[in-house]
Amino acid sequence: MAGKADDRGANNAPAQPRSPPCPTSPKVDRDQCDKTREASQSRDHDHDSHSRYDKTGVSSPTTRDSDDDQPGQPPRKRQRVRLSCLECRRRKLSCDRSMPCERCIRSGTPEICSYETRPGLAPPAKNGLSQGALSSFESRLSHPPPPPGEYRRDSILSRDNDRIRRLESEVAQLKNLLLAKVGGSSFDGSATLADGSPAEHPKPDYASEIVPGTPPPRPPNNPEQDNAAEEDELRFFRGKEFKTRYFGPHNAYMAFSELTSLYPFMKETADEWLSPLHIPKNKDRNQRKLDRERKAQEPDPTLEALLPTKQETDILVEVYLEQFEQVYRIIHTPTFRKSYSRFWDPMLPRTASFTALVLVMISVSCCLHGNTSGTLVGSVSHAHYMAEKWTNACENWHRNQSEKHRKLIHLQIACLIHLSKRVNILKKKRFWKSAGALVQDGISVGLHRDPSHVSDKISVYNQEMRRRLWATIQEFDLQASFDHGLPSLLSSLHFDITPPRNIDDEEFDEDVKSLPKSKPPNVYTFSSFQHLSRQSLPLRLELSRVLTGSPEELDYERVIRYTNEITQEIDSLPSWDLMAAPTLGSSAAPGSSLSSQLSVSSRRPLLAYTLLHIQLRQYIIPLHQPYLRLRKTNSKYQYSEIVYYNAARDMVLLHDKLTEQGVRTLSFLREDALTLSINLCSVTMLQPREHTLRLLEKCLGMKEDRVLRCGNHEPWAYSIMCAAYGLLEAHLGVKTAEVAKAGAAERFVNLHYRLVKGENPPASSMQSILSNRAALQQPPNYEGRERQKSITPFAIPSSQGSAMNGVHPGEAPPTPWWLNPVVDPSMPALPQSSFNTEFNLENLGLNLNDLWSDATLGFSA
Repeated sequence: MAGKADDRGANNAPAQPRSPPCPTSPKVDRDQCDKTREASQSRDHDHDSHSRYDKTGVSSPTTRDSDDDQPGQPPRKRQRVRLSCLECRRRKLSCDRSMPCERCIRSGTPEICSYETRPGLAPPAKNGLSQGALSSFESRLSHPPPPPGEYRRDSILSRDNDRIRRLESEVAQLKNLLLAKVGGSSFDGSATLADGSPAEHPKPDYASEIVPGTPPPRPPNNPEQDNAAEEDELRFFRGKEFKTRYFGPHNAYMAFSELTSLYPFMKETADEWLSPLHIPKNKDRNQRKLDRERKAQEPDPTLEALLPTKQETDILVEVYLEQFEQVYRIIHTPTFRKSYSRFWDPMLPRTASFTALVLVMISVSCCLHGNTSGTLVGSVSHAHYMAEKWTNACENWHRNQSEKHRKLIHLQIACLIHLSKRVNILKKKRFWKSAGALVQDGISVGLHRDPSHVSDKISVYNQEMRRRLWATIQEFDLQASFDHGLPSLLSSLHFDITPPRNIDDEEFDEDVKSLPKSKPPNVYTFSSFQHLSRQSLPLRLELSRVLTGSPEELDYERVIRYTNEITQEIDSLPSWDLMAAPTLGSSAAPGSSLSSQLSVSSRRPLLAYTLLHIQLRQYIIPLHQPYLRLRKTNSKYQYSEIVYYNAARDMVLLHDKLTEQGVRTLSFLREDALTLSINLCSVTMLQPREHTLRLLEKCLGMKEDRVLRCGNHEPWAYSIMCAAYGLLEAHLGVKTAEVAKAGAAERFVNLHYRLVKGENPPASSMQSILSNRAALQQPPNYEGRERQKSITPFAIPSSQGSAMNGVHPGEAPPTPWWLNPVVDPSMPALPQSSFNTEFNLENLGLNLNDLWSDATLGFSA
């Protein structure tokens, strides 16, 4: 019985391959037999190893169980791993064990090729192969099949390639993990520079705190790595001071500098072969340098012929320095005043560059200082005509200057030319291109990189001026991007330059060796705007990228998140004492100079405070604008309507607060009066608000003041605002449609009549009739006040021409003429000018229908 049991066990056991019998003949045959037996045993051992381990190197559970059996128990049957695919095993055909196998491919069903899963083995795909794998197999099927003998070899090669790719992927993952642990050091020992822009690869922990647009924090201090980073940055700079050139890592010059043996070879060749021929190395470089310096010191008669008198120039220069330099730091005031005092010395020559600087500077402030009753040159005021003439002359001069030998003053002139075009609305369709050109010029000079990398080539004074100019160029580009709805070049640019310090100009000069420490944000200086504006720069860049990108990327949840971030940035701004300094006329003595009067009033931070708030609130309007129409169908979007209206209202009130103080800088720098009028009208059409009319009156007043000072060379913007005001009056029921149309046309015509004739239009009885009809149409609870529609400003005495903004020294600024006066029932009503029905526009050289149609031409398409 025992023998039978042993026989059954032997029969049930898997058959073992037998060794070939050894021949009994010669010794040589016996040696060959021993070798054959050893080879057979080696194959048996490989077979057991293959059945004990799968492809991933994990031992089979069946083998582990059989190894753990105790001696007293019967041995378990060891099941071999079925390596054939399920389809070949079902059809009882041989399988090459590839994925998919050749038989499934030849049968046209590679997607059903699958293998048996066991514990420890990778499970097969439940839904077949991926699209990438199917496409690769289809490409293989499209080729003619190889000969039958090559199927096995191709499958082995394919399996080896898969294994190699898997190992390469594991090595790459290990490298990434190691890179994250060592803190940014590459495997060759060199330090990797942290980037401020978003990255797709894993970064160390400290990289998650990097804010775009600010210098990224570095890993723990390592002197060798810091020195390597400094030397690496020095490779990209050439030149010194403002005559620097910045090269990227992939330019031809960098390739030349990497080949260190090329320059010595060229030098030796020149010494051995060119020197005997008496060929000079530098040609006439020294002579050309002397000629260039002598030419730079020569005056330009064409520019000097355009200069106004010294008294007029002094006033315009002071207006620029005390208003525009609070927001856009282009000039270092003490250094400029020293050069400006020498500029008027008749014993000293005038350089052409400084003459151009003075001309373009006064072109910025010319229209702000001009009064509203000046003469016209064509359809523009005399102040606007001169500003355009000065700007074009300076631009032509600047265009002819060398790009290679530029200095600080050339970049200052370029920034002032762009600023003058914005203030005077010259070629406004090119504002975005002009700002982008300034960004490109700044990058080519290397303004976007921190000047501390090349501190031995750039003085401390020029380092701070580079920071200020780059901050100014950033604000130019961002505002042009927002106004035109086009992307900003800064969104994809990596820059690590630090923000300008919050210090006054009097605290450093050209000879300073180190800059003073930056003051706290709650201490106001002329550099506070640039210093604080840099804090919100990453958010504004992100908003600019989102608003000019694909609309699908911006859902309502992100809109709410961006709105909260904007609110947080606004709340983080310091609350300066806006009225800490006395007003312009209340503290200045009657005989004091204009410079002292402006210095007293300029320390008020109201201008910088207003622009810091407006440049953030302006993004709320385009963020929520797509959701205004959805308010009627979904109450969830009521928040957008409220936020939209509040942002537009607050911006109007901020502008109005500036205007009450006689500061018109922002109304000339920005087109908020037009955009806010349309935005307020749009949201009020959805839900009527009577006090919106008063806000639109303020916007119309700001625009009218600018038109009266510059001229009616662009009437379409004002005509749109008049139409929006009339449309809102008709919608609110304040006036009928006919009366609202007549009022809008009257307001537009009266402004033009004021410009051309310089007097009020003649009176008639039409105005009284329209006023009576409008009063009958007012709702009983309407709290708005009717005001005269004629645009007759207050009379400006001729003695006010020399005072800034038409205010006598020692007098408080009067209430602006466009503000609603306080109505006292006991006071008699002021006479209102009326509309002349017999007025003929052809006699004034203006066709109202053409102007009105031009204004709506872009919206009717």
